Amino acid sequence: MGNGATIMPGSIVSLRSRLWRLDDLMGDEFTATTIEGSPVEHRRFYRPFETIEPGKIEYPDPDKVGNYSAQDLLIRAYRLSMMHGTAPLLSLQRSRVIAESFQMVPVVMALDMPLVKILIADDVGLGKTIEAGLIVTEMLARQRASRLLVICPASLREQWKEALDYFFHIDARIVSTQHLRSLERNIPPGMSPWEYYPHLIVSMDYAKAPHNRAKILEHKWDIVLIDEAHNLAKPHQVSPSHRVKKERWELGKKIAETEKHLILLTATPHNGYTDTYASLLSMLNVGAVSGPPHEPCIHRDIARKHVCQRRRVDVAGEFGWDDEENPFPRRDQDEVFVRLSPEPEESVIKKVEELGKHILTVAGPEKSYRRKIAQWTVIHFHKRALSSPHALRRSLDRRLRKLNKTLDKPDDIEELPINEEEARSEVLDNDTGERVTDEEAGVRLDRSVFGYGESLQKEKEIIEDALEDAKKITPSRDSKLKELCSNVLRKMLRRDPKVIIFTRYLDTLEYLKREIPKYSHYKKTKIVTLHGELNDSQRGERLRDFESSYEAILIATDCLSEGVNLQYMAAQVIHYELPWNPNRLEQRNGRVDRYGQSRKPGGEKKVFIRTMVVNDSLEAGILKVLVEKANRIRMDHGFSPPFFGDDLSVLDLIREQGLDVKIGQTRLEHFLEDDGEKQTINPFSDDVIRRMEEDTFYGQSSIDLSLVKSRMEETENLIGSSEEIQRFVRSGLGRFSSLMTENPGDDTFAIEIRDSRLGQGLSDDTIPRATFDPRRGRDNPDIEVIDLGHPLVRNLIELVKEMAFSSNDTYGRTAAIKTSEAKAVSAVYTFLARYTIHTEPISIVEELLTVGARIHSGELLGDEDVRALIASDPLPDGRTLDEMRHDLHLALERDDIGEILSKKAWNRSLSEFRPKSPSKSTSGET
Repeated sequence: MGNGATIMPGSIVSLRSRLWRLDDLMGDEFTATTIEGSPVEHRRFYRPFETIEPGKIEYPDPDKVGNYSAQDLLIRAYRLSMMHGTAPLLSLQRSRVIAESFQMVPVVMALDMPLVKILIADDVGLGKTIEAGLIVTEMLARQRASRLLVICPASLREQWKEALDYFFHIDARIVSTQHLRSLERNIPPGMSPWEYYPHLIVSMDYAKAPHNRAKILEHKWDIVLIDEAHNLAKPHQVSPSHRVKKERWELGKKIAETEKHLILLTATPHNGYTDTYASLLSMLNVGAVSGPPHEPCIHRDIARKHVCQRRRVDVAGEFGWDDEENPFPRRDQDEVFVRLSPEPEESVIKKVEELGKHILTVAGPEKSYRRKIAQWTVIHFHKRALSSPHALRRSLDRRLRKLNKTLDKPDDIEELPINEEEARSEVLDNDTGERVTDEEAGVRLDRSVFGYGESLQKEKEIIEDALEDAKKITPSRDSKLKELCSNVLRKMLRRDPKVIIFTRYLDTLEYLKREIPKYSHYKKTKIVTLHGELNDSQRGERLRDFESSYEAILIATDCLSEGVNLQYMAAQVIHYELPWNPNRLEQRNGRVDRYGQSRKPGGEKKVFIRTMVVNDSLEAGILKVLVEKANRIRMDHGFSPPFFGDDLSVLDLIREQGLDVKIGQTRLEHFLEDDGEKQTINPFSDDVIRRMEEDTFYGQSSIDLSLVKSRMEETENLIGSSEEIQRFVRSGLGRFSSLMTENPGDDTFAIEIRDSRLGQGLSDDTIPRATFDPRRGRDNPDIEVIDLGHPLVRNLIELVKEMAFSSNDTYGRTAAIKTSEAKAVSAVYTFLARYTIHTEPISIVEELLTVGARIHSGELLGDEDVRALIASDPLPDGRTLDEMRHDLHLALERDDIGEILSKKAWNRSLSEFRPKSPSKSTSGET
């Protein structure tokens, strides 16, 4: 063939002393997969550097009479591993997902696109992560993609890594400042992580940095998946000359211009500004938007084909569910108001206000950015005081130590340990970015001091005084803790023995963990904590601990508010403080208020949510402005209002609503600096809600659910059910001296691997509790789900295929049996037909086909006769090996066998793939 010869996807080529199937060809670059030998490799090549020759798999050796059970296992291995172009869906058997038909709608939409360009904007709780993961799995399984880049907020990186690994068997690596060194240690010299690892996860802030953005853009990504994609949308512009921050938007635009497949995820695509919303649609590069960026025109007929946007009411309507059938729970949401005692609680709050006034006064003459950080510092201390006395004491103590250090070394001038954006994000409960975690940002605000000399000494005295009073708020005098333990928590546990408590601060989490068990009602209640300082293994262990306990309280920070679904573990949530970011509040609620909620507290199909609010505080003002109005809009329209656009914050919203709110004795206006160009909107106005309804695509899917259901059923018929995978694994393990035995009374299996070749990718050579039913694994995290994508199944498939070519008793390319269904000596040829489908891009389809023929007369058998032979049971056979070899020679040496197989494949392609114009040349393995 040589390097100048014509090659095309689907061809078998000889390359580097192995046979490969050519999967994808783009200019001088191509990807290929090995089809013989071990290990199986999928690699990208540069054609000018390679010597490529035509490849061919030789016919089976007629002198080798193989093992019938080995052949049966081989055929099943091929059936499970083929590129099922005729199967509508490949992702279901390759993941642990228990997908509902409505979750397959965006998958079907994506598969119908030559290049996947899709915005999935489903409501919180419908499963956008699952939907996107299924699309990625489909693209990988069909060889339409191999390299994946996930871009998300820094707080979601670990969740994405865990979800891709657990649900979809995709080993994705996180690239960040802290991960980079360890990644570089494990790659060949001269290569970068961006080039070496096929699946990567990166935060938006890391990706937008000029150096990193250049690295990302210089490498080719088959799929780019952007979660919380609204963060990359263009900020609102009131005119073409209006200058706005565009770093993230520029990153999004560049990626959209260069990458093949793009998946955008967000539950809040519309922020009230049409131009910002349109910028997300324009990233799809499908012609859905025209006009100037500040006054765009959305072409709805085009955009609708690339947007999947549904509320719960839309999904329920599609299924025709009534209240009993509806798998979405109803929400019982209320607030618990706490009144502080005059002494010592209100007294401490006044001391914190005095501290804030001092900080603002001292920072007044300083540079603008330092004044703003001072303002955020004051609000930070106010929020800590409202959270818990322990959180406040910890913050005051940290600040006091920093002041003492600064007073001891007055000449050591230090820059503030936090920048303005990080400070703002920490206070407003937004993502603090790549450099610091939420917790670390709070600690840095504690240590951000202003002024010199006398002003620092004065602040030290104020803090010592406040700290002394804060120590007087013992747990027995803590009104909020008493209300939680004596009333709120007690009522909830009587209704259902599982409760999740969210708190913003790790210090408050530790305080609750220590104090709740001291109340007699909770002596036997399991207390479990989750926070951002735990690794994946520790988090998983603690979640299992919570799930397996009969009565348990899970206390968590916002590390749990996104990406982790708990609808099978709990249905009750307490917010120990009110988040200042309404989106984060909704994300927290969405951990339990989502599809598949299986618990029924008090016998009701509801989730119960309680938010603890301190009376006459800024929290109460936020509640009045945001939560109450947002709940009303959600009930009336089915979606939440657009809380944040550009730099719009909760403080801006309070001002927009005209509410007279103070932080201590300082009016809110003091914390807000007007920007002449910035225009804020009222997210609760009728005009904004109407604009969202007009611009968006709620309930306007072009995909019929009956079509989705039929494709799911057809897939199972073609590829095989979980039962067929179970039979294959049992037979395969037995072939390689390994065991699979039933656990008595448990409906699970114990698997013992005794062949090291089967252990690749597994953490142990035993699986104590395994199941082939994803529902069993969903309900119990201690049970390992064995699906088509599981390393054990993939190892078995490849080992069976490899060993079937050997010369020992595992040879499976030929076999001979005696059966009552054979009227004369007959041959059944099973071959793998590979088609090239001229879609854009070109697709490869594989199918196992069979042809039957009488050996002596040459007469071809009908399909029914062939199926009967395959399904028949073998009988005792008295023939000698020489007699069997003689028949095999006749079957494999007939002159027209190649023509017969090609004709079968060609006829099949005409009936199955028209009008997609299949390539006339098919390659096959017999």
